[in-house]
Amino acid sequence: MFTNLGRLMSQNLNHLRVRAFSTATRVGTHNGSFHCDEALACFMLRLTHKFSAAQIVRTRDPKILESLDAVVDVGGLYDSTQDRYDHHQNGFAEVFGHGFTTKLSSAGLVYKHYGLEIIAKELQLDEGHPDVHRLYLAVYKSFMEAIDAIDNGINQYDTDKPPKYVNNTNLSSRVGSLNLDWVDPDQSSDTENEAFQRAMTLAGSEFLESVQFYAKSWLPARSIVMECIAARDSIDSSGEIMVLMRSCPSIQGADN
Repeated sequence: MFTNLGRLMSQNLNHLRVRAFSTATRVGTHNGSFHCDEALACFMLRLTHKFSAAQIVRTRDPKILESLDAVVDVGGLYDSTQDRYDHHQNGFAEVFGHGFTTKLSSAGLVYKHYGLEIIAKELQLDEGHPDVHRLYLAVYKSFMEAIDAIDNGINQYDTDKPPKYVNNTNLSSRVGSLNLDWVDPDQSSDTENEAFQRAMTLAGSEFLESVQFYAKSWLPARSIVMECIAARDSIDSSGEIMVLMRSCPSIQGADN
């Protein structure tokens, strides 16, 4: 189940040069200061068959962006048929669905359209397999939703209400800290692109670690709990008592 994880991470991290290599496809995002969402969006696209090892082009030039195979977080257009995944335009209100109402960032948009493919590859299952769908939802709730919410300025808490999303990693803040400081003597585009490469590495590796955890630990724990639920009538005729036959992690907070 997990043989693909090391290979996927190795392939992505070994091809993270922002420029200077030849490839058949090109993925664009904006230059300048970066956030977690576009760094992760670029990383995830390169986990797909369509954009494997794609070159990352960082620019705001509309003519260059128009020529690229995919564009994230810039360009003022969301159209998955053209692989355009910006979320800054007026009227944008796309959400993940499946009960989630947080407005998506560029990372959430890419995950919405390519997450099933990425997870199916990791599990070595068809995209239609129930376990692929379960992980797709669990990883969104535990990892992706916070990136979407923070990038869109959504507060986690309102007074006297449960948190709107789970923030397990503080990843958005840590990626933001990788931007060049204004006092850094070298403010060149090459240095900026190297910083973006580090952001992609950080965001992408933690995304894959999240997928690995849910595949390796959460799914088996879920199976144990579901078996115990199915057998609860044999424990007590009320069906209200469940006995865990072995220890396992909690599966609360995801699609159970």
